[in-house]
Amino acid sequence: MFTKGQAVSLTDILTNKEVRSFRQAQLQAQYPDKIICAVKLNIPGEIKTNTAIKNVFVDGWNNILQTLDALDYHIEQVAQYLALPTGPEGFIVVDGQLAAVKKVMITLETTLPLGRIFDIDVMTQVNTTQLSRQALGLPPRQCLVCNQDAKICAKAQTHSYQEVLAAIDRLYQAHFKAPRWNQVNAVNFAQKGLLYEVSLNPKPGLVDPASTGAHQDMDVFTFIDSTLALQTYFNEAYIAGFNFVGDDLTALFNQLRQSGIKAEHAMFAATKGVNTHKGAIFSLGILLGATGYCYQHNLTTFAHLQATIKLMLVTLLATDFEDLATKQTLTAGEQQFLKYQVTGIRGEAATGYPTIFALALPKLRATTGTLTQRLLDTLMYIAGHTRDSNLIKRAGDINILAEMQTWSEQYFALGGSKADAGISFLHHLDTEFKQRNLSLGGSADLLILTIYTGLLEATI
Repeated sequence: MFTKGQAVSLTDILTNKEVRSFRQAQLQAQYPDKIICAVKLNIPGEIKTNTAIKNVFVDGWNNILQTLDALDYHIEQVAQYLALPTGPEGFIVVDGQLAAVKKVMITLETTLPLGRIFDIDVMTQVNTTQLSRQALGLPPRQCLVCNQDAKICAKAQTHSYQEVLAAIDRLYQAHFKAPRWNQVNAVNFAQKGLLYEVSLNPKPGLVDPASTGAHQDMDVFTFIDSTLALQTYFNEAYIAGFNFVGDDLTALFNQLRQSGIKAEHAMFAATKGVNTHKGAIFSLGILLGATGYCYQHNLTTFAHLQATIKLMLVTLLATDFEDLATKQTLTAGEQQFLKYQVTGIRGEAATGYPTIFALALPKLRATTGTLTQRLLDTLMYIAGHTRDSNLIKRAGDINILAEMQTWSEQYFALGGSKADAGISFLHHLDTEFKQRNLSLGGSADLLILTIYTGLLEATI
């Protein structure tokens, strides 16, 4: 994994060090009272970047940001540089006490699955000298090979270059191992996701074979026509990922977006102008492209899939939500971002679909009963744990999410899909949704993606 790529020279490394110092100085001047965290990787040898190395960085980078957020640290600014030949790196500007933030970063370097590969410098404009682990009362960094003091091993050159790389590779493989999935039928799985979702009944406010829900302009046949019209796009998305060459995966996403525009035209032609699957076109295209790319590179675990998606969409939020205040016409998602700071499906996608992989898919694995029962329980679990932008749009009030969470809890308290009381509650909820013109369109899209991933790993 770590021996393939373009070699860099000592001159390249020293030049990059000067550039990094310049960027660091700029941030310190801009944020004199803040903490600057400089994040990079410790990869020995001449190969400093490739797909695997970027996967490591993006995975760790997101863990760092999530940890800071969970600990209520206010993040002022982030800057990532993923395309550098000397390896990915970045800066995080955060409020806090220097020693406290340094302890957080040392803990991450020690406890994250791939944290031992990371090198996180923490400094302020005044305190540019690194606080040592010893000064903070913490043990020294461990050697990757023997778990002894890393500085002693490095100074004595105790381990060969090959031994260190092998140790890094073992960490990588251990972290990115997961149930292997079968990509051969990925396009088929995408279509099944659409058809399984629309066939499910009863669903609050959604189209199914027995009802049009809160959608008077479509029925189950509209969804079938739309699904068939998207087969060509699904094939194109998977093949685009499989055939993609290069390190800049944002180019793959841009290619998929262009194909997605054509797919929307095909959908509208098949449905006579009705929007049945616009959200699914966006997300399934991303998942299929990432699946094809991962399969071609023999990266067949969900950790690889998520890391690939994050690299594809690293600029998505900055690009799509830029200068919204000056735009004359805004989509529903853009309006919600301005009003509530809800990033919707874009935010979900840019972070690697955590709702799917951390919540919905584990729930699906844990469900029992018929496929209908399992998918109904999964849908209601998703609805109670996500910020459904379609639900917010139709309600016109973000407080609808609290109601939805209560409804989800009530459904499971009544026994869920395997209890008559649970099914009766779904019918009652469907009636209320129709009366209030509510729909779980966003949750339905996430269920489609969950079905896709469940089929990939043969959970269903």
